[in-house]
Amino acid sequence: MSLLQIFTDSLADLPKVFIEQHQIQLVPVYVVFNNDKVFKDKVDLSTDLICKLVLEQGRVPGIAAPSVNDFISAFTPVISAGKDVLFISIASELSPAYKNAVSAAGAFPSGRVFVIDSESLSSGTALLVMQAVLIASKGFQVTTVIERLQQYRQNMKFTMLLDDTGTSSIRGNVYGLENRIISPLALRSEGEVKTGRIRADDKYATSLVDAILHEILVNQHEVDSNLVIISQTLAERPAEYLKAKLIEMTRIKTVLIAPSICGLLSRTKPRSLAVSYLMKPIKTKSYKQEEAK
Repeated sequence: MSLLQIFTDSLADLPKVFIEQHQIQLVPVYVVFNNDKVFKDKVDLSTDLICKLVLEQGRVPGIAAPSVNDFISAFTPVISAGKDVLFISIASELSPAYKNAVSAAGAFPSGRVFVIDSESLSSGTALLVMQAVLIASKGFQVTTVIERLQQYRQNMKFTMLLDDTGTSSIRGNVYGLENRIISPLALRSEGEVKTGRIRADDKYATSLVDAILHEILVNQHEVDSNLVIISQTLAERPAEYLKAKLIEMTRIKTVLIAPSICGLLSRTKPRSLAVSYLMKPIKTKSYKQEEAK
């Protein structure tokens, strides 16, 4: 039995089967409709239902990060069972979740709760969680798991597209929760956030979507071919188009599509598409030695 329990917040775009298979624990964010109806993401409402309500109501809900007490409540049973905790958060520039988790770690003995900032969006966070599971399954200590994740984080690429067409009827929702998540446009990292037309049908996509495909094609010899994660908010067709093209035109082994509410963070442009993948690391001598163990 592993002595490390991996946590992430519910914004991470992980397939349900992966969460269940590897017993990943989610700390849910809060979704707030009309300033008074508060739901726990993936507990009270599924991602698909949240997106359906956005379309029906024409309003973007507020999203609030888990509180310090939420994290303490989630971590306590694991610590009591003798396991250590590794929490991987969405970018700290987008959400107070990272800061709240760090504060919660102070409620436990030193060296029992570890918190890492993905410095990425929901798809990039999911990518790091999946890598953490793989590394931990090989029996490495938590410090080694974190070191590897930091290396992967440096080699991660992500692009988020925000559709600026057909969304004028969707209004932002102002609400009174203190720990709200802000726009991904505030993200200060090497990833890209672009706006433009991203809608597509079964035969074509817009130049913005094709630009991501072109970038991966041009750099595919440097791209880790194991996994690409595509997150979509109200953009299922463009996501399916991009997945089909990646499988057809590259050597990428697995392309996962996950419904996401991350696009709702932009308030007025809820339709979004995010793509995350890893570049091949430059292996140092010490890295190669660890790989050989």
